[in-house]
Amino acid sequence: MNKIEKKIKLLQKSLIYHNYLYFCLGKPVISDHEYDILFNKLKLLEKKYKKIYFSSPTRTIGSKIFSKLSLNKHLTPMLSLENVFTEKKFLNFYTKILKYKNEFLVNFVCELKLDGIAVNLIYKNGVLRKASTRGDGEKGEDITQNIFFVKSIPIKINGKNIPKLMEIRGEVLILKKDFIKLNKKNSFLKRNKFSSARNLASGSLLQKNFLNLKNRKLFFICHGFEVFNFFLDNSYYNILLKIKKWGFNISEKIIYSSSIKKILKFYSQIKNERFLLNYDVDGIVIKVDDLKLRKKLGVRSRSPRWAIAYKFPNQEKKTILKKVTFHVGRTGSITPVAHFVPVKISGITIKKASLHNKFFLDKLNLHINDRIFVCRAGDVIPQVVRKETINTKKRLIRIHFPEKCPSCRSFLEITSKSKKNFCTNYFFCLEQIKKRLVYFFSKTSFKIKDLGPNIINQLVDKMGFRNPIDFFGLDFHTLNNLKNVGKKFSKNILTSFKKFKSINLDKFILSFGIHGVGQVVSKKIAKNFKNLNKILDLKEEDLIEVCGIGKKITKNFINFIQNKNNRNIIFKLINNYNIHVKSYKKKDKNNKKFSFFLNKTILITGVFKDFSRKVLCNKLKNLGAEIKKSISKKVNLVIQGKNPGKKIFYAKKLGIKIIKENDFLKKISKN
Repeated sequence: MNKIEKKIKLLQKSLIYHNYLYFCLGKPVISDHEYDILFNKLKLLEKKYKKIYFSSPTRTIGSKIFSKLSLNKHLTPMLSLENVFTEKKFLNFYTKILKYKNEFLVNFVCELKLDGIAVNLIYKNGVLRKASTRGDGEKGEDITQNIFFVKSIPIKINGKNIPKLMEIRGEVLILKKDFIKLNKKNSFLKRNKFSSARNLASGSLLQKNFLNLKNRKLFFICHGFEVFNFFLDNSYYNILLKIKKWGFNISEKIIYSSSIKKILKFYSQIKNERFLLNYDVDGIVIKVDDLKLRKKLGVRSRSPRWAIAYKFPNQEKKTILKKVTFHVGRTGSITPVAHFVPVKISGITIKKASLHNKFFLDKLNLHINDRIFVCRAGDVIPQVVRKETINTKKRLIRIHFPEKCPSCRSFLEITSKSKKNFCTNYFFCLEQIKKRLVYFFSKTSFKIKDLGPNIINQLVDKMGFRNPIDFFGLDFHTLNNLKNVGKKFSKNILTSFKKFKSINLDKFILSFGIHGVGQVVSKKIAKNFKNLNKILDLKEEDLIEVCGIGKKITKNFINFIQNKNNRNIIFKLINNYNIHVKSYKKKDKNNKKFSFFLNKTILITGVFKDFSRKVLCNKLKNLGAEIKKSISKKVNLVIQGKNPGKKIFYAKKLGIKIIKENDFLKKISKN
């Protein structure tokens, strides 16, 4: 794999991870602007080097779904919007539309860009039948039961000229006044406050406890629709007004215009007034009004060509820097954090922000009591933007990055690529030890119930615990003597240790928190070397051959498994505490040898009598096929059920072989 391919794959992995945090967890760690920089970088590389993959984030919507909830398939894909942050990019979009139509005037509808959770509502004969989150764009989590608690969503549409089947799309959010009331109530009851209205709305939609939903006052605003075999109007604006008459809320501020000046004026107006609105907005959405023109313009793989989101710049507030603290991470990385006089931005009070690394800190040239400008990047992540440069005779104390680790006083090392400073005192740095132990017993690894940071930190500080083996000898008396640890917690922890008998090989590798060895790398190592004995005998040349594992990660992994202390811990877990590390088992591939479907790239469309879509996909994968969701020249077989979609039309156009359900059953019976 060459450098360009590696760079592309790294960007894809990074964007897939950030999509998961945003769409599935509702907890982004980077701003929209930072996401767009990564996204555009990947887009340019894929285009320049012609390395376009159909699973790439540039061609997919939303995120892969990891939820345990059942899933609903959208009748039509829920596309994302392309974001622009400058007037120049908005004008590029505007002129492209005019050129396409070859006219001087095109009408646009401008609405508020709501900072909520996108949902899809399916109505049959005017009655709400299903509700789903955006999910991966093709299907989303089933939230039908929860959506009935959103009073602003009509269960039945009353009126004339209502389509038999339609999708209504919009955002579920919590009004600012209701969010403040909830936090005041939590404060009075001495409960934790909610961090943001968006996260609360996201969590509420996936709630299993319906009693919580009654108090959360979720609110719905419609911004889209899909109508089937029915004509309402050719104007998006006119249909929106009809939807409003049916009982749905639409954008509080909305304009219908063909004028650039009016659109830009609307953008400036909302930018200035957004904090007076009763819900969070982060820009405006500009859409072509003419539905026929929309069809001609079409869509890209993940976004329509007829609409964009023109986002607001980050709001900045001035404050005073009080101090900078330095934090040691699980892998030894040192992160500076700025603490300042609290400021309120977008309704949220913030008092600290990460300064990332030594390079960023030195660039800002910070001093105690400096006046600094702070923003919430993408209205989410607190960030120090710059400091105010003023002439002062006062001698301010400059903040220097430490030469030694704040925890163990070891000298730090710096990496040239990441510009991060690291403490290399792996075994004796208490902060690293604490964080590694938290990771070891977390849900992703050994999953010991109720053994969280509070208990682990106390056991390290008071009882001298230093590695996982110490925890396997825990008793009730030790736990019960810790602060804020009662009988119930103690019992849960000890029961969890007793029940813990086995762990998958990839999770076992992951649990040690080796630098650079995350879930993907752990699975690759497990898949390639099958069992723990082989892995413990690995050499650098063995691991470097595995696709996607570079020299740095290889070195980190080999250093870890060759270390005597680490090997002792592994052997004690297996021999003294009878922990069974399950070997990696390959699925049975005997059926693949003579399969008609072996090595074929297959697309499935329509509904099948004898199989669900999931069962059908699994059968084909077991027979050696690769399943694709979208049509392309790479697809060499289409399996067609009843009521197929537009994919059949494109398949015929590309000359791809199509087989129907009966032919498929005959072929599958031969395998």
